[in-house]
Amino acid sequence: MFAIFVSSRALAQGHQPQSNQSNVPKAQNHATETTVPEGRNAVDFYRDQAVTDDDPWRLPDEVVQYPVDPVERLRPILEFGSPFLGNGPIQPGIKTPTGQMLQPWFLLFGTFRSAFQSFESGDERTTEWSNRLDLHGNVNLSGTERLLFSMRPVDRETGDYTGYNFEPNEDEGWQQDLNARLTQLFFEGDIGEIFPGLDPTDSGTFDVGFSIGRQPVLLQDGILLNDIIDMVGITRNSLVFDGVSNLRMTGVYGWNHINRGNNDLANKNNDHSAHLFGLFSEADTAWDNTVSLDFIYVDDDRDGNAWYVGAASTQRFSWLNTTFRVNASIPERDETPAVGRGVLLLSQLSSTLPGSDNIAYFNTFWNIDQFTSAARSPDQGGPLANLGILYGPVGMGRYGVPLGQPIDDTIGTAIGYQMFLDGIDSQLILELGARTSTKSGRDEGVLGFGARYQRAIGEHHVLRLDSFVAGRESDGLSYGLRMEWMIKF
Repeated sequence: MFAIFVSSRALAQGHQPQSNQSNVPKAQNHATETTVPEGRNAVDFYRDQAVTDDDPWRLPDEVVQYPVDPVERLRPILEFGSPFLGNGPIQPGIKTPTGQMLQPWFLLFGTFRSAFQSFESGDERTTEWSNRLDLHGNVNLSGTERLLFSMRPVDRETGDYTGYNFEPNEDEGWQQDLNARLTQLFFEGDIGEIFPGLDPTDSGTFDVGFSIGRQPVLLQDGILLNDIIDMVGITRNSLVFDGVSNLRMTGVYGWNHINRGNNDLANKNNDHSAHLFGLFSEADTAWDNTVSLDFIYVDDDRDGNAWYVGAASTQRFSWLNTTFRVNASIPERDETPAVGRGVLLLSQLSSTLPGSDNIAYFNTFWNIDQFTSAARSPDQGGPLANLGILYGPVGMGRYGVPLGQPIDDTIGTAIGYQMFLDGIDSQLILELGARTSTKSGRDEGVLGFGARYQRAIGEHHVLRLDSFVAGRESDGLSYGLRMEWMIKF
C-alpha cells in the first residue's frame, strides 16, 4: 500500500527528473517525501536501512499463542541441525563466497515393510515372508540445495529378499540378501540461489534448477519412463505465455543404469549402459487443464536405438476428473525384446460421490501393437502399473501382478470404488478388472477381482491387506493373499 500511494502521487504530479548524485535514495519518515527505488537500487535501499525498535516495518518479537492446541511433530529416526518441521528461532546460517546463505541440517528417514504373502498362477505357487527397508538420508544445505542418498539393505529391485520361503518346497528355507548398495545418490539445486548476485531482484532468468547423480525419473504417470538412472537434468520453471500460466521445461541426459523394456520375464535383468536423451514439458493453460509433452531418445548399440513420445491432458468436467494419455515407442530399425513399435492409449475417469469422500473410478487402456517403456525398474511392474490395484506390483518379494502379463495388442479396464472409513484412518478399495487380446485366435482373456484394506495405527504404523482372484482363459484360476505391516520413521 505504501508503494501504491507513493506511485499514485508521483503520477498525479507528473514525472520529475531525478538526481544522479546517489545511487541509493535516502529514506524519509513521511511517505510523501520518499522516492521508492527500483531494480538493484531497491535491494541496496532496503538492505542499508537501520533496524530499530521503532521501525514500523519490523516484525514483533512477542510470541502469540496459536488459537488451537499445537500438534506434536513426528520425529525422524535421526536428525542434526534445525529440527524438521520444528519451531523456534531460525539459525543465522553460513554465508558462502557467492553470497548464498546456507543453513545445513541432516535428516535420516525411511520405511520398513514386512509381509506374509502367497501368490498362485497356473500350477506354480509362491508363499513367503519377505521384508523391505528403504533408508533415505537428506542433507539439506538450503531451501533449494540438497544431497540425497538411499539404500535398500535387505532386498533388491529384482525380487531377491531377506525372509523365509515356504513354497515351492524345493526352495524352502531362509533367504538372505543383505547389501550396502546405494540405490540413489544425487545433488540438486538452483543456479539463481547459489549465485544470488546474478539476479539480486529475482526478476531475471537465472532461476534454473539442476540435478546430477543416480535419481528416480517418472514420466506420464510411469508409463513412458519409471526408473532410477545415472543422469543430469536442467529445469526452467515458471515460464509464462499467452494462454499459459506456468510452463516447465526439463532437459536430461542419462548414461547408466537404464533398464529397457516392459519388465517381461525375459527382460528383468536388462540393465546396461545405454544413453538416454530427453526433453520434458508440462504447462497449466487458460483452458483449466494441465498438459504435458515428453520426448525421449535412447542410443543403445546392443538392443537398438529408439524414439519415445508421450502426451497427456488432465482436466475436470463439472463433477468428473479426467486424464487422457497417448504414448508411443518407435524403434529406428527392427523391433527387439527391449523395444517394440506401438501406441498405448489410456483414459482415467474418477469422481467423488456426493455427500462423502469416497471415490469411484473407471480406467481403460488400448495397446496397439507392442508399446514398450523407455526404461523401467524391475520392481515397477509394466506400463499399466498405475491403472489399478490389479495391474500394480507390491514392490517386494516374488508376489506377482494379478493382471500383469505382456500387454501387446490388448485392451482392458479397471473399475473401482475407494471408501474412507473412520475419517481418514482407514480405507477400502474394491476393484474389478478385465483384459483381452485384440488379435483373433489368442486365448488371453482374464477377469479379476481385487480388494485392498489399509489402516493407520498410531503415528508410524500401517496395516495393509491385499487379496485377488482372477480367471484366465489359458491358465484357469489364480489368486493371491498378503498381509503387510509398514513402519514409517
